[in-house]
Amino acid sequence: MKILIIDDDIALCALVKRHLEKNGDDCECLYELENVSTRVKEIQPDIILLDIGFEGADGVWSLPTIENAAPFASIIFITSHTESAEMVRALKAGGNYYVKKPLQMDELSAIINSQKRNLIAGNPTLKIGTFEFNRKNQTLSDGKQTLQLTALESRLLNLLAMNRDNAVTRTEIYQHLWRGDDSTAASLNNLVCHIREFFTSKSGVEIETIWGIGYKLTVKE
Repeated sequence: MKILIIDDDIALCALVKRHLEKNGDDCECLYELENVSTRVKEIQPDIILLDIGFEGADGVWSLPTIENAAPFASIIFITSHTESAEMVRALKAGGNYYVKKPLQMDELSAIINSQKRNLIAGNPTLKIGTFEFNRKNQTLSDGKQTLQLTALESRLLNLLAMNRDNAVTRTEIYQHLWRGDDSTAASLNNLVCHIREFFTSKSGVEIETIWGIGYKLTVKE
């Protein structure tokens, strides 16, 4: 997913960005709130990590502007303010979650993953090139025909699509599909081959083998 970090702590932004990109997320950073709506509208993030305290500005006050630019984004406030009143103020303003600094990366990842699940539940249809992938019904449609996927095909396709343009390791796939059982290597190879059959060369969608690592889904616009 696309994640935007808005925080004036440049070192912290770099740390969080590296951590999230290791998980396959597409991350960008903003270090100030000036012209924030323009940048947010350009980036169109799925999730925003928003600091509260900026020099001469306030993240909570800027939230309506940010929400107008990206109305479907999930907002996670990150702040060194520990007072419960600040937490209440942030959540009342429309934040989805509130995380206190210093950030614990495992905790942050767990919260982000929970927000991803919420976003998926709220919007079951995912656009993959010229295809529409309905994750709830486990169908893939190009507007002319609709293909019914198996549960494993749907879970694998969703994992690759959510990490579009980023390699997903075989280990991550084993964990996601079979709880880490790597004895299913042959099953994974067959599964990838079958999913590839859904996408013709004209579709612009490709599941690329990254040798020694795993697989990557790309879309030629």
